[in-house]
Amino acid sequence: MSAHPLRRPLVDPRELRPRRVWYVLGTGVITLGILVGIAGFAVMMVRMLAPPEFEAELRGSGEVTFTLDEGVGRLGLYASPWDADGYSCVLVLPDGQEREFGFPPYSHSVDTLSESWALAGDAETAGAGEYALACDGGADTAFGVTDIQDGERTFLANLMGAFASILGAPLTGLLVGAPILIVTAARRNRHRRRLLGERGRSPYQG
Repeated sequence: MSAHPLRRPLVDPRELRPRRVWYVLGTGVITLGILVGIAGFAVMMVRMLAPPEFEAELRGSGEVTFTLDEGVGRLGLYASPWDADGYSCVLVLPDGQEREFGFPPYSHSVDTLSESWALAGDAETAGAGEYALACDGGADTAFGVTDIQDGERTFLANLMGAFASILGAPLTGLLVGAPILIVTAARRNRHRRRLLGERGRSPYQG
């Protein structure tokens, strides 16, 4: 028996419409959604792991003054290194009274390239005015106070942003890119069938 020669395709893929560039576009949209999601998640995680913005910062022993506006109801005390004694600090109110820092409402620790910080205390403020942070710490210790309620809101916002980025962006890319791929494949297949029919050949013929 003699072997039949291989038949060339009756339709060159380059003839089909829409062009294959739409496959590249659909795949690119999906890939971009994934990359944006990963990048957004990384940015939000970096923000979550960064130390808060301090109203005042003190290294070692001493006292530092700072001013608070209305709306700052509670101050969180951060200590570095993370195991530094937060009870060595007191908050001096605008009227001169001293207020000790109590146990913090939640646990939070962050690391930088050179320092580790941990939430060590919490104190209620007495309205707007000039305050002071007084500490009796070692030479290798540092303390900082921040608006703890604003820190909670920022942390939750960054956390929600991280989840929105890692889930929302890839899902959006998939919802946009997948239909492009499906529609392109369907229309190219229909176009191929039409061309084969016009050339007198069934698409199912061997």
